[in-house]
Amino acid sequence: MKTVEEVMLQWETDAEIDTNHLDKVAIDIPKLHAKYLRVLTESKLRLAKAQTDYETMRQIKFRYYRGELSREELATYEWPQWQRTKPLKNEMDEFLRGDGDLNQLKTRVAYLQALVGAVESIMQEIRSRNWSVRNALEYRKFVAGS
Repeated sequence: MKTVEEVMLQWETDAEIDTNHLDKVAIDIPKLHAKYLRVLTESKLRLAKAQTDYETMRQIKFRYYRGELSREELATYEWPQWQRTKPLKNEMDEFLRGDGDLNQLKTRVAYLQALVGAVESIMQEIRSRNWSVRNALEYRKFVAGS
């Protein structure tokens, strides 16, 4: 599992273009693409799972605050029975927004969204690398007088 920090550190290294070996840089573009495509795919799958986990837990918490969970379900989550009155429909969102378990899952979703966004940006830069290499070669020809 890659973290945002790990991906950014790797990209700092991979983003460097050795202007003395542009041929190698051009050859390495597909390798970089494959590397970050793998990270992007894994991150998107983890994000989808985290979003599903959040929605599932939200539904369970909704039932919890209404006092609708069975003893078995409460034992599974190790939660005590909800002892207060059922929240009114207009109060339920406030209960759910303040729930620690849901906020923890929401934070995970936000983290994975940031990771996906970062890797998508890296992929965009990799796609434009051909253009950068070609421009560098054209500039060298121009400076050499060709």
